[in-house]
Amino acid sequence: MICAHCSKSFAIDKIVNHRGKGLSGEIQCPLCSAWLGKSATMARVKMAGFYIGFMAIVWGYFDESIRNICIPVAIFAVMLLLVSHMMDHMKVTEAPEQVDNSEERQKYR
Repeated sequence: MICAHCSKSFAIDKIVNHRGKGLSGEIQCPLCSAWLGKSATMARVKMAGFYIGFMAIVWGYFDESIRNICIPVAIFAVMLLLVSHMMDHMKVTEAPEQVDNSEERQKYR
């Protein structure tokens, strides 16, 4: 897994701290202590796109009279699923406090 704050890679089994449950759960990067989480809204949109697409395909397969409505609904739902899947990334929800090292930087200027 790659941290969105420090851009360093870490193993999933190194994660010690987590908070929240379900779709709004967050983890803490073991390297930089930043809290990372996914958008609960994007996860809901992704699940809705999957289930609407699946139901439209199944319903259109068994009921010929409504097939001309189910096919475009299924196509739109799968497109929604794919777009929301591409947009659903880990983001920094709470960055660690920055250490003031301005005196150290002044030496090298």
